Amino acid sequence: MTSREIRLDASGLLRLKIEKLADSDFEPFWISGSDPLTDIPALSELSHLSIPLQGRILRLTEVIFSDNPLGGAWCARGFVAAASQGSVGFANGLLDAWLAGRWSVTQEARARAVIRSFSKRLRNGLLAERVAKRGVLNLSDLPAGIVPYIVRQRNCLRKRREWVVISGGDRLSPGFWKWYFDEDGIGEVIERQTPTCNLIESFDEIGIHLNHPRVASSNGHLHPAR
Repeated sequence: MTSREIRLDASGLLRLKIEKLADSDFEPFWISGSDPLTDIPALSELSHLSIPLQGRILRLTEVIFSDNPLGGAWCARGFVAAASQGSVGFANGLLDAWLAGRWSVTQEARARAVIRSFSKRLRNGLLAERVAKRGVLNLSDLPAGIVPYIVRQRNCLRKRREWVVISGGDRLSPGFWKWYFDEDGIGEVIERQTPTCNLIESFDEIGIHLNHPRVASSNGHLHPAR
């Protein structure tokens, strides 16, 4: 039985599937996710797969790469949306369905619901109130997996720029994450804070003065949670 580190994000789940196709006994050693774009499998890593399967994987990576993750086939969009929001089991099910080219009505209905939730969170992340200061986004109430897509969507719709982002964590590293994104929207996690830290005070210490946490109201705008 072989094992290696697999990230808990869209690219990691895709890598896990590729490993399983080559070795059914493969066992992942899960680590926290990051920006899926930084770990997309290269074409050379697919050489042992059939041409049709390679084609479907490449089509899926196009959605992962896209500045607009809401474009493309619903099953591929559903995989990205589920993986980005921590629904790992459902994301794996959609990945299997996508590669097989077959899915159930139930899967499609649930996938479309997950995509709607993903779309709502994307729009929420684009609100002007999210800019804590020039070049800094406060996404501390959103899961880490969705952050790269918000940044790339923001850069696509507005002027491209570098960003420092404060986000929520993932299932393996809950709490608050600090990211850096370059002008091309490629990100890396540069710090992870535990759930018990005081978010405002912690980032005040390094010169990032966040707005107080905000939540979405019924009209889609943000207001202070306190």
